[in-house]
Amino acid sequence: MRLLRKSAAALRAAPLLLRLSRGQNRPADDATHIEAAVRWLLAAQEAAGGGGFAHSFHLAHGWQPAYPETTGYILSSLLAVKAVREDLAPVLAASIARGANWLVSVQQADGAIPDVAGTKQVFDTGQVLGGYLDLHRIDPALIDAARIRRTAAWLASVQETDGRFQRFAFLERPRSYYARVGAALIRAGQLLDEPEFVAAGCANLDWTLRQQRSNGFFDRLSFAEEPPYLHTMCYVAEGLLDGADAAGRPDYGAAALRFCRAILHAAGTNVPVSQYDPSFAPANRQYCLTGVAQWAALALRLGRAHGDARFLASAEAALALLRRRQILGTGDSRLDGGLCGSDPPWGTYLWLAIPNWAVKFLIDAFLAAAPAGAEGVACAT
Repeated sequence: MRLLRKSAAALRAAPLLLRLSRGQNRPADDATHIEAAVRWLLAAQEAAGGGGFAHSFHLAHGWQPAYPETTGYILSSLLAVKAVREDLAPVLAASIARGANWLVSVQQADGAIPDVAGTKQVFDTGQVLGGYLDLHRIDPALIDAARIRRTAAWLASVQETDGRFQRFAFLERPRSYYARVGAALIRAGQLLDEPEFVAAGCANLDWTLRQQRSNGFFDRLSFAEEPPYLHTMCYVAEGLLDGADAAGRPDYGAAALRFCRAILHAAGTNVPVSQYDPSFAPANRQYCLTGVAQWAALALRLGRAHGDARFLASAEAALALLRRRQILGTGDSRLDGGLCGSDPPWGTYLWLAIPNWAVKFLIDAFLAAAPAGAEGVACAT
């Protein structure tokens, strides 16, 4: 029955899939790619209604409901674009205010952020906390310090004594890619002068370090039991690098560098593939395009920080793939500017869908590729 439903969905998606394919392989200058991505996100916000950004556009099922987690960190990216694109600033200011107001409206009284089903989630709350911090830095009227404190306090209250997050984690399992939550807590504690939050964030990143194997791989990187996608592999590196910068902890940065060098070694001169097993052997040779976008920004960040031309070459290869795979020029606002979850679009990560976070990370990657914006973008996301 499941196979029949999937086959029926694929048939419904076929016309849009054909249109999408005609919009790929049209690389443009990076400013055009960024603006197209912004326009897609604005369409996703309008489609969801209320101010949040639609989780995704599915080629068979259409626009999906607004997603709090990714709305939180999309706002960070839109703030970064607004800072460098004066022509887009007015429309972005309105979008950012709507998104911030919507997040406040869905946040629960104890500070937790729910997922699309209304269930409290640690990771979702951590990503919104990161967005709140960026909003407050730019305009405290958008998000005040009291709301940041309530959000961080809820995260600290559900943390286990060893630093991991298990209660209110997806499937109630601790995960190393929650390092992004730890980094957000450190930043919140520093803003609020709350050592408790800094300690909670560092405890989570210390726990994350204990998940690293001798070959650099991290355990507990998967959504479930499958080999992890490049998306969550990049998440753990992003969290550790942001935590290293915020807390002044070079051991966090060293662990991220070791991991990313192993990914780089596994990929060689190619773009990293969709999934790897714990030996860094490819487990799925498709592309997780969300992860490719994250990898591009990470590789630029590490290549510049350590003077490593191999990272810079890998970043350029990833950016070139993104330029070819972003959808442009179809005349369909549901598609144009979007980036599929997988390449090919029927791949296993977000089958036949354009997730809003793929588009967010694509924006981050192209902003990072501009030398003047590299550092600020890396820290903001």
